[in-house]
Amino acid sequence: MVPPSRDSLPRRQVLLGLLAAPLTLAACSKDAKKAAAPSSSSTTTASAPAPSRPRVAGKGLPADLLAVMNTVYLGGKVPASGVVATALAKRKTGKKALTVTGTTGSWKGLAVASVVQGKDVTLLVKDGKWQVVGGWWPSLKVARPPFPTMRVLAIGSDARTAQPVEKCRGDALHIIGVDSKGVGGIVGIPRDSWVPLSSGGTAKVNAALVFGGVKGQVATVAKASGVPIDGYVIAGFKGFRGMVSAIGGIAYVADKALQSVDHFQIVHRGSNLLDAKHALAFARERKHLPNGDFGRSAHQGELIRAGAVMARKAGPARLAALLGKMSPHLATDLSPSEVLNLSASVFLGNPASTRNTVVAGAIGTRDQQSVVLLGPAANRTFADIRNGRLGA
Repeated sequence: MVPPSRDSLPRRQVLLGLLAAPLTLAACSKDAKKAAAPSSSSTTTASAPAPSRPRVAGKGLPADLLAVMNTVYLGGKVPASGVVATALAKRKTGKKALTVTGTTGSWKGLAVASVVQGKDVTLLVKDGKWQVVGGWWPSLKVARPPFPTMRVLAIGSDARTAQPVEKCRGDALHIIGVDSKGVGGIVGIPRDSWVPLSSGGTAKVNAALVFGGVKGQVATVAKASGVPIDGYVIAGFKGFRGMVSAIGGIAYVADKALQSVDHFQIVHRGSNLLDAKHALAFARERKHLPNGDFGRSAHQGELIRAGAVMARKAGPARLAALLGKMSPHLATDLSPSEVLNLSASVFLGNPASTRNTVVAGAIGTRDQQSVVLLGPAANRTFADIRNGRLGA
């Protein structure tokens, strides 16, 4: 699960030099002969600075990043590639100085940035030099460049502290779809679903992580669901608690109160700010739910959606900072460019209305275990999310 951070990054003032060249004006006499030599009638005006060139400024943003923003808004070759470069090549640049806002962060060793000017959003990654990797620029008459539909598997491992996250059971499994309109849906898979494993044999779907690692878990879900999985994020108990603490808790509105098996109040009816302990308990509790594991999976999806709502409220300028806070606490095969663009999708629609569902199944017994047997209803839900959007 991927909640965002509201923490701010340190700010530093960036001073940009203004270039000016002195212009000397010489007066000459009307007499062409006298113009050949100086005379007492010749006059010279004092040096005057030329008007400064307009620049893009932004408090707390590094100079080399602002230099790229200068090319975006005031002209020049923008460091970008593919569909982003093609889109920006058609922009309508201006001639006036601008002020932008934004933050920087680090995602798996590379610097990332999100910069805002009015309703414009620019997403950048620094791999040696800053490069624009996405965004949208209505002030420049440029729409969001085409971004492919993606289906990401969010994996919650039941690894405790010191246990290998990618070799324990995958107890929380959610396919998150993202298309051109934003986040298109969240589909939960009960951990006891009885499916063929990519490593061989048939078992509960959460066992795929134990026997095949994260690649085995992804392959198992893809095969069982028929949904192509384009990437994953995974965290264990420690990572989940770390993310929740880093962002100062998860704001969650509960329609009813819930107690844990340890007899403490997890949530109250109404608005809650869940700290790491309560958020983890909410994601794990099932014994006090009438539909058990199905209800728990639904709650996990609700936490994912609540994180998206918080990110939207924080605004796109905070996006890079939020990602920087989350990065140390999870593992993923998504590139910084993909993570930026996927995360920015929460600003394209209203994540509060994102559909969150859990595939249906019947309770059965296999190998003397209580399991969930997926059937036609589950297959219909999987087919629905294949294009990245439920109900499309």
